[in-house]
Amino acid sequence: MTFASIRAAFRRNVRDGAIAALAWPALGTLAIDPVVTIVDTAWVGRLGTEALAALAIAGAVFAAVFSVFNFIQMTLTPLIAAEYGRNELGRAGAIAVGGLGVSAVIGVVLAAVFVLAAPVIASWFGAAPEVIDDATIYLRIRFLALPVMLVTTAGHGIYRGYHNTRTPLVVAVGMNAINLVLDPILIFGFGLGIAGAAWATVFAQATAAVWFLWLILVRDRPTLGIGRGSVTWDSVRAGSVVAKGWPMMIRSIALLTAITATTWFASQLGAVDTAAHQVALQVWLFLAFVLDSFAVAATAMVGSDLGAEDPSAARDVSNRLLALGLMTGVGLSVLTVAAAPLIPRLFSLEPEVTDALWSIYPFVVILQPLTALVYVWDGVAIGAAVFRYLAGFMVLASVATVASLLVIGDSLVGVWTALGVLTVVRLVTLAWWYLNGVLAAGRDPSPSSPAV
Repeated sequence: MTFASIRAAFRRNVRDGAIAALAWPALGTLAIDPVVTIVDTAWVGRLGTEALAALAIAGAVFAAVFSVFNFIQMTLTPLIAAEYGRNELGRAGAIAVGGLGVSAVIGVVLAAVFVLAAPVIASWFGAAPEVIDDATIYLRIRFLALPVMLVTTAGHGIYRGYHNTRTPLVVAVGMNAINLVLDPILIFGFGLGIAGAAWATVFAQATAAVWFLWLILVRDRPTLGIGRGSVTWDSVRAGSVVAKGWPMMIRSIALLTAITATTWFASQLGAVDTAAHQVALQVWLFLAFVLDSFAVAATAMVGSDLGAEDPSAARDVSNRLLALGLMTGVGLSVLTVAAAPLIPRLFSLEPEVTDALWSIYPFVVILQPLTALVYVWDGVAIGAAVFRYLAGFMVLASVATVASLLVIGDSLVGVWTALGVLTVVRLVTLAWWYLNGVLAAGRDPSPSSPAV
């Protein structure tokens, strides 16, 4: 990148409107996603401590399952965006249908396995027998919904590929509204307890899945380029979705391993440090929702530009998104500093937990701009469909994080230094790819290049 291109990235861009049209609804969807868990927690909390502890176990399991199998969504968006960019709507529609089919099949297989394994998975957490029993009940019911959950996830990825983040937002709002209404009815009205919370979420997710299927296969069928001819394995390109998606699953597992490792090491330091770590981590991850909206825009727009064989346009919008992300990251750093006095009251922290939190809070502040660049570059790389590169270097970042924990993970500052290592390794490897990969300057000419 030249100084001129960096300076241009911080100026208003003709595609700012398109970025906003993708990023703002995506931010709304990302912010709404955790509401299901929050609502369940609020109602289940009224059942008592044991039920709440069971929900915490189930929540941790589902967070892990979702992060691993979210690869379907991340794979579909750039594949569809590339065909959309080259105006091959028929091929884009075929990938959309294939993605739905793959999601449903994987969901059915996983549901069968996890429903049977639910008692074993719940027992891994070493909780009291009554807590494990409640967690098993909740998990078994929720695991039944894995097919519809993955179809819903695919629906989000499909519409993002077509540069439409508003439709997924509407579906997400509707799904959460259904869960909000059904939770108290099933938990208390029908006396189902924690099972009622699980069934409410299952029904909400099933509604979202059916909604997406109707939107994709009926209402929006013509505009999405889904043909009316016979559907075969080759025509829907399901094999392509699976073949290109598995590296993203490895990437997700590597990232989950790194984050989980930091939590495990923090838990070995005692209850005070564990509590401080969880608060800092939740603040950091919550702010990541804002940054992830830029990544969604990057994936869709870069995928379409490269599909249209216009790397110059892809590089231009990537530079702009990096600038916007960096400015937002700096703004979030300022926000975390300003909000610092409110954090202990917001989380009702004991004085000793607050003291421990202040020892690592500077990491939360400093990492915001770096995290912003990582998220945007990640979205750009996903848009370019360099899935194997992303998987390989995420494994490298995870190994570096765990190695750092083994060396300096005997203190809370050491744990957060390891999180800094995770962020920096991802930043460096993504920057190297950006400066040397398909979007590197000098790899044109392309339709929007001044040389043409």
